[in-house]
Amino acid sequence: MCQTGCTDQQTKQRTRAWEFFYFIYCIGLHDKHFWPLSLVILYMTRFNVPHDDSFKCKETGIKHQYHVMAPTLNYHTSPWTWSKCSQKYITEFLDTGHGECLLDKPNGRIYDLSSQLPGSVYDVNKQCELMFGPGSQVCPYLKQCRRLWCTSAEGVHKGCRTQHMPLADGTNCGPGMHCHHGLCVNKEMDTRPVDGDWGPWGPYSSCSRTCGGGIKSTTRLCNRPEPRNGGKYCVGRRMKFRSCNTDSCPKGKQDFREKQCSDFDGKHFNIHGLSPNVRWLPKYSGIAMKDRCKLYCRVAGTTNFYQLKDRVADGTPCGTETNDICVQGLCRQAGCDHVLNSKARRDRCGVCGGDNSSCRTMAGAFNNAHYGYNVVVKIPPGATNIDILQHSYSGKPEDDNYLALSDTQGNFLLNGNFVVSMAKKEINVQGAIFEYSGSNNSIERINSTDRLEEELLLQVLCVGNLYNPDVRYSFNIPMEEKSDLFTWNPYGPWQDCTKMCQGLHRRKITCVRKSDHMVVSDQRCDHLPLPLLVTERCNTDCELRWHIIGKSECSSLCGQGYKSLDIHCMKYSIHKGHTVPVDDHYCGDQLKPPTREPCHGDCVLTRWHYSEWSQCSRSCGGGERSRESYCINNFGHRLADRECQELPRVTTENCNEFSCPSWATSEWSECLVTCGKGTRQRQVWCQLNEDHLSDGFCDPSTKPESLRPCELHACASWQVGPWGSCTATCGQGYQMRAVKCVNELLSAVLDDRLCHGASRPSDRQTHFSFEQDCIVTPCPIIPKIGATSLPALPMGKIAQWRYGSWTPCSVSCGRGNQARYVSCRDAHDRIADESYCAHLPRPAEIAVCFSPCGEWQTGNWSPCSASCGHGKTTRQVLCISYHQPINENYCDPEVRPVIEQECNLAACPPTYSHFPSSSEQPSHFPGRNFPLTHKAEDNQNQGVHPSIRGNQWRTGPWGSCSSSCAGGIQRRVVVCQDENGQSASYCNAASKPPESKHCDSGPCPRWSYGSWGECTQTCGGGIKSRFVICQFPNGQMSREQNCEILNKPPSVVQCHVHACPDDVSWHRGPWKSCSAPCGKGLKYREVICVDQFHGKLEEKYCSHLQKPRTHKACRSVRCPSWKAKRWKECSVTCGSGVQQRDVYCRLRGIGRVAEEKCDQSTRPYFQRKCWRRDCIQYRWVAGEWLDCSTSCKKRETHRQVKCVGAQNTQVNESFCDPSTKPLAIRKCRNPPCKYIVVTGDSSQCAGNCGFSYQQRITYCIEIPSTEKYKLHELWPIDYQECPVLPSPQVYKCNFRTCLHMATWKVGKWSKCSVTCGVGIMERRVECIADNGWSSDLCLKSLKPDAQEKCYVHDCKTFTSCKEIQVKNNITKDGDYYLNIKGRIIKIYCAGMHLQNPKEYISLVKGEQDNFSEVYGFRLQNPYECPFNGSRRQDCECKNDYLAAGHTVFSKLRIDLNSMQIKTTDLLFAQTVFGNAVPFATAGDCYSAARCPQGQFSINLAGTGIKISSTAKWLAQGTYASVIIHRSQDGTKVYGRCGGFCGKCIPHMTTGLPIHVI
Repeated sequence: MCQTGCTDQQTKQRTRAWEFFYFIYCIGLHDKHFWPLSLVILYMTRFNVPHDDSFKCKETGIKHQYHVMAPTLNYHTSPWTWSKCSQKYITEFLDTGHGECLLDKPNGRIYDLSSQLPGSVYDVNKQCELMFGPGSQVCPYLKQCRRLWCTSAEGVHKGCRTQHMPLADGTNCGPGMHCHHGLCVNKEMDTRPVDGDWGPWGPYSSCSRTCGGGIKSTTRLCNRPEPRNGGKYCVGRRMKFRSCNTDSCPKGKQDFREKQCSDFDGKHFNIHGLSPNVRWLPKYSGIAMKDRCKLYCRVAGTTNFYQLKDRVADGTPCGTETNDICVQGLCRQAGCDHVLNSKARRDRCGVCGGDNSSCRTMAGAFNNAHYGYNVVVKIPPGATNIDILQHSYSGKPEDDNYLALSDTQGNFLLNGNFVVSMAKKEINVQGAIFEYSGSNNSIERINSTDRLEEELLLQVLCVGNLYNPDVRYSFNIPMEEKSDLFTWNPYGPWQDCTKMCQGLHRRKITCVRKSDHMVVSDQRCDHLPLPLLVTERCNTDCELRWHIIGKSECSSLCGQGYKSLDIHCMKYSIHKGHTVPVDDHYCGDQLKPPTREPCHGDCVLTRWHYSEWSQCSRSCGGGERSRESYCINNFGHRLADRECQELPRVTTENCNEFSCPSWATSEWSECLVTCGKGTRQRQVWCQLNEDHLSDGFCDPSTKPESLRPCELHACASWQVGPWGSCTATCGQGYQMRAVKCVNELLSAVLDDRLCHGASRPSDRQTHFSFEQDCIVTPCPIIPKIGATSLPALPMGKIAQWRYGSWTPCSVSCGRGNQARYVSCRDAHDRIADESYCAHLPRPAEIAVCFSPCGEWQTGNWSPCSASCGHGKTTRQVLCISYHQPINENYCDPEVRPVIEQECNLAACPPTYSHFPSSSEQPSHFPGRNFPLTHKAEDNQNQGVHPSIRGNQWRTGPWGSCSSSCAGGIQRRVVVCQDENGQSASYCNAASKPPESKHCDSGPCPRWSYGSWGECTQTCGGGIKSRFVICQFPNGQMSREQNCEILNKPPSVVQCHVHACPDDVSWHRGPWKSCSAPCGKGLKYREVICVDQFHGKLEEKYCSHLQKPRTHKACRSVRCPSWKAKRWKECSVTCGSGVQQRDVYCRLRGIGRVAEEKCDQSTRPYFQRKCWRRDCIQYRWVAGEWLDCSTSCKKRETHRQVKCVGAQNTQVNESFCDPSTKPLAIRKCRNPPCKYIVVTGDSSQCAGNCGFSYQQRITYCIEIPSTEKYKLHELWPIDYQECPVLPSPQVYKCNFRTCLHMATWKVGKWSKCSVTCGVGIMERRVECIADNGWSSDLCLKSLKPDAQEKCYVHDCKTFTSCKEIQVKNNITKDGDYYLNIKGRIIKIYCAGMHLQNPKEYISLVKGEQDNFSEVYGFRLQNPYECPFNGSRRQDCECKNDYLAAGHTVFSKLRIDLNSMQIKTTDLLFAQTVFGNAVPFATAGDCYSAARCPQGQFSINLAGTGIKISSTAKWLAQGTYASVIIHRSQDGTKVYGRCGGFCGKCIPHMTTGLPIHVI
């Protein structure tokens, strides 16, 4: 979004511009095939990115290859990358704040780049059309990925052309191959995206200022790894800054911005009117806020100013009124202490960070004056916060009293010499800026917040009517303080070193208060002399030296010449002994050695000598052959190759450049069936150029298919109708049905001959084959009475018509036909002649059927044809199908809506014969909406046109356009009527509205045609064709019936009708040698077209003759091949060694031949590494034990144990196996010398021993052994010496008779808690009295430990999953134990079958305590926090936040190098609903009133790790708030985050760090 001060329009413009630039920027970085578009847009949008060959790019080291910003398109252009120069300018453009809008959330549709490669969407011919227009195709003889060569629209005979653009990535260039960055590569090439990661921070740069607050910067690169294949770029800060040299500059030192302007003194930049000795001054006022960090300078003595640099030097103040400073062209917050991001401000006394206690306020007024200048008050040095007001006597700007300022010598600084400034201005008084409002104000004002360095006189100028002035002033002056309260302290903090090596740094001199040594403002010590600086040498561990990196060869081969020296400044480490290059300016104080030294050529001439050419690497299709080269002199002596490196050398050349045989195919045939499923076929043959070869010359694995299945419309089939009614009403009869041949696709009845006659179903169910008897009820039996018989009925009275069911309608929609079977049947239901049924009406055999294709749609009713009274209104009615109008016959006419109806308006009003004046005439009739009089444009719309005597013109609606395209005429009715709506004979002819107007519904389509194709014959008559289409001028195609069919251009014509020549023939040249020196190859000969005089002709003149073949197979001797024998034994018996085998070149039947005859690229390896068991190189050696002393005080003896190497030399003990180390200490078997400490309570024997009060008695007992003291499996703790001072009371009486003594007793140690490494042993510890009961008398200070660390032996541990995978050959994912920072922790290893497995830690507390959530509810009133911030489902909310989601975690990815949790790894996470949310992240769009609802929870209890105390969470978004709760042990963290809309994430600079518990 736009920052403060931008308008809505500016916001839209900036947003659109940056969405556009970001799209182009991403295309340039990730989808480089739209490179020309991105290039053009970069030029048009003027981002100041120079060409790669610009002088601005020289410092970045641009060599020969050009990139996106290439000056011209040529063969060396690499359009897939930005050059270093372009990267620098684009990065600076974004770093200086111009890219802030790229952080905005898009408010419209987001366009994702397609995952498909562009070459798979647009084939190579389509790319040619996009580049050179319709009809252009790929050049048949220049097919390569590096450059796209295309024919012109006229054909290949016009030649091929290119724009030096590569084929789009993904374009097929062979079987299983496609183009990628201009090369034809395998489609399986690894193109997985690799996300970038930051490298380490580099060293800080030198300080940008020597005083007044400079800036140091450091950068890091996204190169660990670099993003590849569309991977994401690093997220986070690329640069960081810190302040340096923050001491204030000495008084009188040139202003820093003024210094930068003065650097341009004498440079006029060819600006008209500037003198050669122009002087530049800084421009402060009148500069926009956003441009404060650009260097604007003013021409001295004028008001003209210009921008001389895009940005000022880092550390330059943004302006005179602020402490903020410019960093990288942006204004950043700083304090009055010149420290970046500091909030220190001057108090009203002008003291930086002061408490307003060092000054007092002086205020007063002045209101009596005489003509001229009147002194108001003297403002002393040191005054701050000066504010002076002069109120006008009348409250108007015009006043006769004016403020003025002068120094003590009478030199006016403002409004002197009776000349008054009316405009606003600024006055600089030795660095203190005074702002003057100008005299053209009712309240005239002078104010300044800076500290005044010299005394000023405030005066008021009184002229004119001499009204009394009203001057009010106030300022702060320093309080008088005793000079001995403060002093300079020369031992402040150390400042930065002056040099990278062998420099000096000094301590900062600060003013301190003597009483408590608190640092105060330097102003308190200004009256005291400065002490001597305390300095010290620094960076003494290195030296800076000029170092010769390399020398060139002598410039002369014979005689005197010179060598160029490559000299750089190097930093030499005195202690470490290594050197690193640094920038040359660090050695600027040393004399740089000359860059040339003389030399003399030895006059020996050299040349290259060559061996014979090798065999060609390919037998066809263009190969290479090579030869050895040797450098020799003019005496024939061989020299080192470097002696000839300046001479041209040809060691490779192309060979066998004729084409390889390839498969060719004919066009696919038509489907071999007329309906249903079938196959189509084509011819496939092997050919070389135009010659047919045997299939054996082509690769059978790439042979195209010659058969392909095809399917046409369904075949016509027999369809039957339902059975008819029974032929008899009683007794036994039969049933009939209709049988028709029907095409299902067209739903039409066809002739029966189009269906297979043998499979026709019967239309009658007979008694024999398809009999279906139908017995209704038995017929009554009529008794035979006499021999009289009834008269026989005639045949015609018995026959009747029979018909079947209707077939489906012949069309799916619209008007069609349906049919049924109709036949005449006799009494026996046999087919009879139709004449027997003539007495009955014949049923219809075909009927019309209708099913609507579309539906009626109506437009809006037109305005009424009359503006009052009766009229008509119409509307448009269309038949619509799939949103397109179709013929009305396809819609049901019975439901067609009406297109016209009557309309009745209010009665027409009477019309005035003369118009009343504006005061008399009402603007509207009561209850009316229309005015009585009309503008000219109203007449056309209202349909009422005033005239004289109440008569007026009335118009009807416009009719339809007379032409559907290319312009026509619309007409309407215009009549003259009186005020009653009756026809009138006279209206004003001058005001009559037009009865017709031109209308244009767009241009008509017209015939367009392409270029003629190639003729099918070169002679004897052929045809050529072209596309002819009906289309609109904008290119949209139309149906052919919309164009004039009689004017249609021909699409096929005859060509080359001349007879073929009889006097031409093919001439066969001799066969050349076989292309392969051994094995299978090809022979080639030249075949040309010649005339009768054997003159060479173009091949087209012989095209009517069969061309002889130009290639044939050949076979030379058998090729030699490599033979490899078995591997020999390993070269060592232990450790790492080498295995070898014999590899030689062999020719069958001959044996071993010279290795040069075999292909070196296919030679098998003759050597490989091997590994035997670990070698035992180091061992332990133990010396003799020292004698044990007879004293009981010494319990141990020692001996020397050392680790020695092969020559018995002592080495570090880490080389030997610690598990086999002999003992170096053992116990002596001396008599025991032990003491036990016992404690008793004197209250037990106070009467006997005379203790006056209860007290604890402690003493030691010497014992020979502790075995007899074992009680309850515990034994007392003994000491070699008594650890306490015995109580003096122990000697007063026989205390043993009355005291119950207690001592600390312990049990046996348990086994170590681990089987390897460091663990814990435990034992029982109790204070027990001599009676066996527990006691509390023992001294707490002597309580033995109940736990103790134990060490068994070194565990065989690993530090990463990769180490487990490699050393143990494990490929299964699962839990493993790793040594992390000295602690054994269970880690889950994932991806063990991949090259780089990853480490995960399983969460013991599971998914309930480890989740991240973005809350989905949003308050309708976002400025409140209901329910005290708790969640409620009945809140007035909407659950519509699109970013909402809830993700739970079972395992977390940890980076063992940085000891951080990778919060975005979701491999073992499950998104319960909505979007996936990274670990330790939460947010919402709930409220702007610090009411976060989004939650995350971390519980690492039981995992062995905890969240570091340095972990921080960063709030993002608007009104964002973060609440974090941590457990004391660091294993649990709970957070609530949100805003409107807002979220929190782990800080980008620290990530989510962890520690081992």
